[in-house]
Amino acid sequence: AAVGFVIAAAARRSPQQRRRRFGARPAASLGTGGALSIEDNRKFLTARTVTFVLMIVGYATYYCTRLSFSFVGPAMRQSLGLSMLQLGAVSSIFPLAYMNSKFIAGVLSDLLGSPSMIFSLGMMLTGLCNIGLSFGSSVPWFTFFWVANGLFQGCGGSPCGKLLVNWFPTVTRGKWWSGWNASSNIGGFLIPLIAGRVAATFGWRWGMRVPGLMAIAIGALCLPLMRDSPEKMGLPTAEAHHALLARGGEPEPEEDAEGGEEAKPKAPAEESGEKQSTMQVLFGNKFLWCMAAMHFFVYLMRQGVMNWAHFYLMDQFGVPSLEATARVSGFEFGGLIGCVTSGQLSDFLIKRNPKAGAAGMRARVMFLYALISPLAILGLWKLPPIASLQWAAMAVFGFSLYGPQTLITMTGVETVPPSFAASTSGILAYPAQLGSMFAGLPFALVVKRYGWSGYFPSLVILSLLSALSVLPGWNAQSHSQKAEAKALAASST
Repeated sequence: AAVGFVIAAAARRSPQQRRRRFGARPAASLGTGGALSIEDNRKFLTARTVTFVLMIVGYATYYCTRLSFSFVGPAMRQSLGLSMLQLGAVSSIFPLAYMNSKFIAGVLSDLLGSPSMIFSLGMMLTGLCNIGLSFGSSVPWFTFFWVANGLFQGCGGSPCGKLLVNWFPTVTRGKWWSGWNASSNIGGFLIPLIAGRVAATFGWRWGMRVPGLMAIAIGALCLPLMRDSPEKMGLPTAEAHHALLARGGEPEPEEDAEGGEEAKPKAPAEESGEKQSTMQVLFGNKFLWCMAAMHFFVYLMRQGVMNWAHFYLMDQFGVPSLEATARVSGFEFGGLIGCVTSGQLSDFLIKRNPKAGAAGMRARVMFLYALISPLAILGLWKLPPIASLQWAAMAVFGFSLYGPQTLITMTGVETVPPSFAASTSGILAYPAQLGSMFAGLPFALVVKRYGWSGYFPSLVILSLLSALSVLPGWNAQSHSQKAEAKALAASST
């Protein structure tokens, strides 16, 4: 109810009122004669670098608190005598809480205009939830704090999407977005070393507390140091900053024929966004439906392989548990490479084809990566059970899934007005989390009835469906391209 009141109250304000409410200042003049001054450029780059570094460190910390329960679970089971059913009951509601929190955090980031505040405070609250869980010994206690943790976990991803849109221009955003997205791999790599080792040495309670204390400390660091946008600092927008540097600091035409108002393509974009509600913008965007479909299939396959690959190697080939884990580790390594390369490749295509739809260029990269998935699946299924070959097959599969996963939210965000960026990021989390939830029982039924000869063909079909789902967006334009086209058409009439 409280969240609904805040959203409703903020929604009644116009974007200009919200910017004034949270201290936004008009963008700085671009220097003498329209050129970017050295001092403004230094401030811009410093603030952007600090914000980006803290986004990576902060989101990796979110991942540590999000996965901590999984890695202290064995120690909890041994210490408290909990059954697997009880541990599963504690964690089963987490995805639902997380799914809703991403959307709520996204809407609040857009409406309140301070994604860095939501990012920082949410991190500290997840830390407090971790610590609170460590003081109990009953399943209801654990469930309460773990669900509360899920409700604050969404404060990580959606605000970061807003910050990336605010600080990085479209033509280079893929590189930076994929670099930030790799922080999830960093967090996934660190949490076994932190929570697992601490739990084994000092007990499960400290295995939960240490990540919690880290989150509180890093959140407290992020709050004063991160910046929401260059405009709030009185600096040019990310797009204007990039355009000036690309022309060696030469000014853009900023005034209309009468020498009055700035004639930037961004203006019509903001106006059109203000005339529509959040739901109209998001649900009326056909490209977002394509991204939602692919997000569902990617997460369904990702969770499906993470849940069942260990069992396949152990049951089919008699591989010991520790060795099966080592072979499956290739999935995260390949995923890290896929994250980085997909953003770089899509940026390259956009630069090479400036007249083509930018969203369509990224969709083509997703399509290409999705076509690699069936090859990886067939390799894991049909190749000889040699450790290096199975590790390589898992790495290629991770590469083919994490590449599109990185681009889906970013590309969706680029097709809506900037004032709806975080809301878009949040709503695209729903099909992803639904995919994760569907990866449990349906795959279990397939394996039980058809065995592994039914499991792998199912993955192949899903990978082909994910590729087909992006074809309608093959030539889609970004929102900024549509705004520029409208501004050009208006100026010519």
